[in-house]
Amino acid sequence: MTTLTDPSSVDPALINPRAVRLVEAFKNALARMRDEEGLTFDDLNAVTDLLQRIQTATGAPLALVAMPLYSELFQGGRDGYTPSEDVNSPTYLPGSPHIDNPGTLPMRPDEPGTPLIVSGRVLDGHGQPLAGAKLDIYHAANNGNYSGLYDDGVAKYNLRGHLFTDADGRCTFTTITPVAYADPNVTAVDGVVEAVAALGRSLYRPAHIHYEVHHSDLITPWRGEIYFKGDPIIPVDFVGGTLAPPALQADTLLHEDPEDIAGQGFQGPYRTMQFDFVLKTRTSPDTIAPKAGPA
Repeated sequence: MTTLTDPSSVDPALINPRAVRLVEAFKNALARMRDEEGLTFDDLNAVTDLLQRIQTATGAPLALVAMPLYSELFQGGRDGYTPSEDVNSPTYLPGSPHIDNPGTLPMRPDEPGTPLIVSGRVLDGHGQPLAGAKLDIYHAANNGNYSGLYDDGVAKYNLRGHLFTDADGRCTFTTITPVAYADPNVTAVDGVVEAVAALGRSLYRPAHIHYEVHHSDLITPWRGEIYFKGDPIIPVDFVGGTLAPPALQADTLLHEDPEDIAGQGFQGPYRTMQFDFVLKTRTSPDTIAPKAGPA
């Protein structure tokens, strides 16, 4: 144990003014919630206790467990551009395999689910294509598991891959249509169902595909999730009911015509999804008029 000559002494060089300011602001925010919303010490205890029990059940870092409380705060890149998350997804794995464009995400021969063909473009604020943009793409399997995170016998990069846009900024890949999922470890925690319902949320996350978009002209890489229009879980998303604004919801279409199915080489109905990213580059205007939907 370190013994200080003067226990009241604090090395000025170790003081972080920003940390001091943020802690004070946080306490002031809690004080306002106490005075204006009736926040009590028991309320704080109830929240922290539940988060700790979820952390114990899942083994996830406490910061990840608490994401439903704050993740919606860190979604930027608006001003008409495709909204981006300013936090790294805990389900991301670096080093995913390269696939062709058009290509297919790595998957098991008997991968459960409905085939999905995804297409779209990556554009700048002037509507010009970003050729050679790298898209890291991944999503959960039909059981809600992400490959490489569990010892479940699934290949590390199952349903994970990256590709590069062509000269027109286009990309196309085939995968399996994601589905809504809930973490069984979380749902088994005593009291979590009631706590989530009290907030008007579901224990499920809506179906989505994760992307990271990298290009030398981008101000910052794009990180986030693309959802499916009409998904009823979006408004009650466990992580946050406003995390999937309309600008992050893709058009999808179910194809059931036998000739169409055979032409694509599938054994049954399949879906298509269209989504365009409009991202801010070093030459893009600060603000653009958002489009009604994908171009």
